[in-house]
Amino acid sequence: MYFRKLFTACSLLAATLATQAAQISRVTPQGEVARIRQVVVQFDAAAVTFGDPKAAAPASVQCSHIQASQGTGRWTSAREWVYDFAADLPPGVRCTVQPALGIKSTPSAYSIGANSYKFNSGGPFVQSIQPYEGSRIDEEQFFILQLNGAATLASLQASTWCAVEGLGERVAVRLVDGKDRAALLKAQGLDKAAAQDPLAIATLACNRRLPPAARVQLVYGKGVATPSGVANTVVQRFGY
Repeated sequence: MYFRKLFTACSLLAATLATQAAQISRVTPQGEVARIRQVVVQFDAAAVTFGDPKAAAPASVQCSHIQASQGTGRWTSAREWVYDFAADLPPGVRCTVQPALGIKSTPSAYSIGANSYKFNSGGPFVQSIQPYEGSRIDEEQFFILQLNGAATLASLQASTWCAVEGLGERVAVRLVDGKDRAALLKAQGLDKAAAQDPLAIATLACNRRLPPAARVQLVYGKGVATPSGVANTVVQRFGY
C-alpha cells in the first residue's frame, strides 16, 4: 500500500512538473521568407536561468547550404533563443529547426511543441536595378538586375517581360551577353562582382524598340528560379 501511494504521488508530481514545463510557443521564420538572417525560438514560460553561460541550445538549425547556414546561437532572455546566420541566406536554401530532446534546465524543463519547423529562403529577387526606377530610358535601353543570388538564364528570360504603354501584349526580353554585357558591366563597375557570381547579375533589354515617350514597366515575374530549382513567387515591377 505504501509503495502504491508513493508511486501515485510520484506520478502526480511528474505530471505537475510536465504541465509546468516551458514549451516552445513560436518559431520564426516558417514557410517561404525572402530575407532570412535570424531564427527565433520562443517559449511560453522561463526555460533557462537567463545569463547562464552553460544553458544548452534548445534546438539545432540545419540547412541545405552548409556554408551559408553557419552562425551562432544565444539566449536573449529566459524565454527566447536566437540563431544568427553569418549573412543573409541566399535564395534556394531549405532549413529545418530541430528542437533538442530530453533537455532540462532551471527554473523549469522545456518541451517541444512540434517535431521540427521548416523554412526556405525562396527564389531569387531583385535587390537593385539600373537604370533606377522612375528614370527616363532610351528606346533600346539595357537593364542591369542585381539579384540576391544565382538565377538560371532560361527562367529569367521566360519569367521577365516589358509592359509597354499602348501595347496590349507583353514584350519579351532578350539577354544581353558577350561584348555588350562586358562593356555594360565594366561601365557600372560591376565586372568583378559579375565574374565572381555571373548568374546573380542579369543584363537584358526589351526585345523590341520602345516607342518614344511611352511609359514602360520591366516586370520581374513569378518563376525565376535558382539552379537548384527553387522559384521566385513574388512579382516585382519597375516603372520608367
